[in-house]
Amino acid sequence: MSADEGVEKSALLLLSLGSTEAAEVLKHLGPKEVQRLGVTMAKLPSSPRSKVEPLLDELDSHADKGSPVEADEDQIRDMLTKALGDDRAAHIISRVLQGSDTAGIESLKWMDAATAADLIK
Repeated sequence: MSADEGVEKSALLLLSLGSTEAAEVLKHLGPKEVQRLGVTMAKLPSSPRSKVEPLLDELDSHADKGSPVEADEDQIRDMLTKALGDDRAAHIISRVLQGSDTAGIESLKWMDAATAADLIK
């Protein structure tokens, strides 16, 4: 399984859990992981139930509803706010949903070490 496939599966599972449960998961991740999952959730197309079921048996109660899992901006916003708090979530939400870039020192959190080092040169 590729890294991208793993992120897509994780994003789909988070969307199928709902905001409160997904927020509990996101609380345990770093900023880069939260951003990557948030971006992936925002880009996911509707997914059939058959794609959700094999990911985790515990989600059967959600998957059995028969409806597709859809990336809802309100759900993503609620999930990130519950996981990170208003201030941190607002920053990530603007990056994830509106595609805005982070400016200033705050942007260093989202950069890999090589990119940050290039900025300092």
